[in-house]
Amino acid sequence: MKALLDFLPIVAFFIAYKTSGVLVAAITLMIAVGIIYGAIWLKTRKLETGQWITVGATFILGGLTVALNNEAFLQWKAPGVYVLLALIFLGSQYIGHKPLAEHMMGAALNLNDAQWQKLNLSWVAFFLISAVANAYIVVYHPEFWVDFKLFGSLAMTFIFIILQGIWLVRIGAIKETKQPNE
Repeated sequence: MKALLDFLPIVAFFIAYKTSGVLVAAITLMIAVGIIYGAIWLKTRKLETGQWITVGATFILGGLTVALNNEAFLQWKAPGVYVLLALIFLGSQYIGHKPLAEHMMGAALNLNDAQWQKLNLSWVAFFLISAVANAYIVVYHPEFWVDFKLFGSLAMTFIFIILQGIWLVRIGAIKETKQPNE
């Protein structure tokens, strides 16, 4: 469900961009991000680190896009956010007692320290590959950046999650959950 909520602003941006151009799309993106993450914050009184980064980057770069009528700010949002997330996951390997992946998924997985580090580093690699792919599109095929932002990033995320799931199942890391009637 969380992944779907994270992609709804991108879908709204995509539709607005294709029908009305970058300025309307930037405003639509900021409104969608404000509504979705505002609702999450009101319900849970917290946002994850990646969500805070998305909110900040959206409002800063979306605002610059609208104010300066220049889509380059939003074009570089995805690569910048992915690099920042990679650095946060990498830093968590060395700061604190647990890598960020363990903080996020520790309740659902049984992994030893080496496996948690491997999982955490796989997220670092995923974010860096995503940053490079998005940057490549912005630089060499800017006419497709909005399409790639929705379809390419979504496909990359699904592939990564499926591969990660296969690895976790293969090593027997997924904790069994009891059903309420058991």
